Amino acid sequence: MLKLKALALCLLFFSPSALAEPTIYLVRHAEKEADGGNDPNLTEAGRARANWLAGYFKKKGLTAIFSTDYQRTQQTAAPTAKMTTLPVQTYDPRHLKEFAKSLRDMEGIVLVVGHSNTTPTLVSLLTNEEHEELDERVYDHIYMVTPKGRRLVSSMAYSEPQTPLPDGN
Repeated sequence: MLKLKALALCLLFFSPSALAEPTIYLVRHAEKEADGGNDPNLTEAGRARANWLAGYFKKKGLTAIFSTDYQRTQQTAAPTAKMTTLPVQTYDPRHLKEFAKSLRDMEGIVLVVGHSNTTPTLVSLLTNEEHEELDERVYDHIYMVTPKGRRLVSSMAYSEPQTPLPDGN
């Protein structure tokens, strides 16, 4: 009985994210409109992917959400922020080295929404692994950065629907 009370107290005072391994999830914004502007909205497919991502992250125990200050990244992060009741914090994609350092110093489970060029670059800065820019047609990569010993390593998952390239690459 005493063990049950102790377990109940632990569950009361420690959230699942406090017990989970620190993880940084990094995604590219979802599908954007091809309107020729530099700050387009998401397409219908992009809004569907953003909602899929919210479901994916719902039970991950997120403690923070970051996005650049563009409509497409903010709109990708918005359903997850709403579902988790976390605010979307803005970061400057022109200062990735500084942002990578602040991410390394964070505890908890973090989501970062970026772009086809900044997301792999940020993963590279966090892990010292080489990651190439994403093809402009690819929106489905979910990078997961976790500790392994004294360093950070990356792994990959994919959102739905996966975005196969027409030429098979």
